[in-house]
Amino acid sequence: MTTILLRDILVNARQETVQMRHYYIGVEHLMIALLQIQGGLAGSILQEQGLTPDYVIEAIRRKAGKGSAQRMWVGIPTTPRAELVQDIAKEFALEDGRDEPNERDLLKAIVSERNSLPIRVLSALGVDLDWLAYAANTYLPTTEAYPPDTAITFGADFDRDFVIEREHLFILRRMFASYPRIRIERRLTGFRKALILVVTPIQADEREAAPVVAKIDLADNILDEVQRYEMHVKSALPLQAARLEDQPTAPDASDLAGIKYTLVASVGMDAQDLRSYVRAQGVDNLGQHLKQELYTRFCKNWWLQNREYTFQAWMEYDWLLPPLLVLDFADDTVPPPNAFVLRIPLNRAKARTRLHELQSGDVVILENFAVQRVDREENVLKLAMGYGSEADKRAHKVEVRGVNLTENLYYRGEIIERLVGRVWKTRHEMLMDAVHDLHPDFHPRQKWIPIGRGRVVNPLHVYEDLLDRHVTGSQSKIHGDLHLGNVLIGPNNSMWLIDFGHTRDGHTLFDWATFEVSLLGDAVMLGLDDSWDTARRVLRHLLALHGKVTPPVDDEILPAIGVVSAIREIVGECLAVSNRWEEYYIALALCAIRAFTWKTMSLGGRRLMFLLAGLMALELSRPIQPDALTPSPEDIDFSVGPSASTPKTEVFHNLFSSDTPDEGITQPHPPDASRQMDEPES
Repeated sequence: MTTILLRDILVNARQETVQMRHYYIGVEHLMIALLQIQGGLAGSILQEQGLTPDYVIEAIRRKAGKGSAQRMWVGIPTTPRAELVQDIAKEFALEDGRDEPNERDLLKAIVSERNSLPIRVLSALGVDLDWLAYAANTYLPTTEAYPPDTAITFGADFDRDFVIEREHLFILRRMFASYPRIRIERRLTGFRKALILVVTPIQADEREAAPVVAKIDLADNILDEVQRYEMHVKSALPLQAARLEDQPTAPDASDLAGIKYTLVASVGMDAQDLRSYVRAQGVDNLGQHLKQELYTRFCKNWWLQNREYTFQAWMEYDWLLPPLLVLDFADDTVPPPNAFVLRIPLNRAKARTRLHELQSGDVVILENFAVQRVDREENVLKLAMGYGSEADKRAHKVEVRGVNLTENLYYRGEIIERLVGRVWKTRHEMLMDAVHDLHPDFHPRQKWIPIGRGRVVNPLHVYEDLLDRHVTGSQSKIHGDLHLGNVLIGPNNSMWLIDFGHTRDGHTLFDWATFEVSLLGDAVMLGLDDSWDTARRVLRHLLALHGKVTPPVDDEILPAIGVVSAIREIVGECLAVSNRWEEYYIALALCAIRAFTWKTMSLGGRRLMFLLAGLMALELSRPIQPDALTPSPEDIDFSVGPSASTPKTEVFHNLFSSDTPDEGITQPHPPDASRQMDEPES
């Protein structure tokens, strides 16, 4: 049976005293709150005596009378008798080995005190008080009790087409149980499944508290975020920043939990995420605000606290990509002698070769993988490497479908010595599926993607090479999930960060690569069409950022590119080696590969991400030019394009020139499983 706690009862007691214009909490308000619990103990006992809860409530109200409209004091104090009753209830709870009193403790306390207004009303109604005291100790209700509900209303900016699920509403009411009413102002957008809302709590006397950001997600994710906040964020935030308020709300009866972020110095602020702001206001002056409001405020304790860090790219970026494998659980299968054994620690060179050879239905034996998440809703067991730094322990992901998670009780962090499954899809197949979803105007298996009179690399040919590259970079405290949805903007374009579920010590440029990807997909492509031609137009502007080519004259795109230019200026300050952009290009390439698989990004945005990944891979394939921000035109390998007589100063320009025809574009082909990834371009 549900146990209704005293703190939940006090919510209705406060609301009752405001409605009666008393503005204090007396025993009469506590008793009315008890009787308002649907299926509650007090109401059930009195109904045994033929008295409905509503009838008793009205009798108490008539006896108490209504107060004056003029308040004589501030706040809602508690009367001495009500304090005494609550103290008695707490003693009953302690005697029973509990820290917090519930509705039975409160009813027993009211009856044992015997001198309050509601007791006199009950006596006048003919209730046997000795019997009532006995029933308060022994009566077992036959119906489920429901706590008093916090009323929920919606602000003018809330999307009425969005439906908040019942379980989320339950968590939300528990999070704001001390308020009789809340108003949901807006939903903040994001890429993950978490529900993030701006909520204004409203007190019983209708006074509004400062808005907070409420986040509801799986309990494990919420508890992780709290731990990361305490470890990485709490001591490093500037004064004006989103701060975690109170302990997480994690009811035992739910798989969900919730946390609240208070926006310091933001009373009266109408918070909205940067994605919504850009869609409504555009990107004018956004670049300068990013540098002044976000970067300058956080860089001292975050991105500029960088330390030398040399690593293989997979250690920071492998977890971004789709899983290495998705398997169907087959633990009752006798593996054939040639079954592929994938074990931790992983021999990447050997695994890379074998993974490309695997086909649907092949048997795979997993050894020494750690449980990263148990997804009971989808019946999927998610595994990863399980050791190392914050990022690389999530590398080498494998998902196993069809595990009986009721009989097989896995817990997060558990090392699974052996598990057998059959291949459903490999990482490469999932990436190929994502490219097919882009409806390419080229064959998705060809090595080069035509752009104007030149070309970029097909990222499907090089992502494994990118992951194996060694990076000379730096490590600092990073947000870990920096995108437009996790930046709030308020009056005077002030900015706050929220959602610290991935905050960690990691590659310094990770944040800015993910943010540029978000900006390009959700802001630069905003208002543009989804065509491949438009994605190529935007790519020409990106190539021009470092001054090696003349930017195209395109008034539709240039203002938005200014924001990307501001991000590149920030990145320039954070590079481990001045003017050595390879460190950023590899981060941007891998983040862009991740992004073209996102269903939440527009089609045009995903097409641009595919081309951007190819451009960054092309940049990384050239010899390092110590004195140049981008490689020399001498190093370009054209399949079609300028003749040998073309002046070098024109080569980069012609590579992405908007006024040259797209020569040599391969027409789309139907999928052909017989074509190999290393097939030469026709």
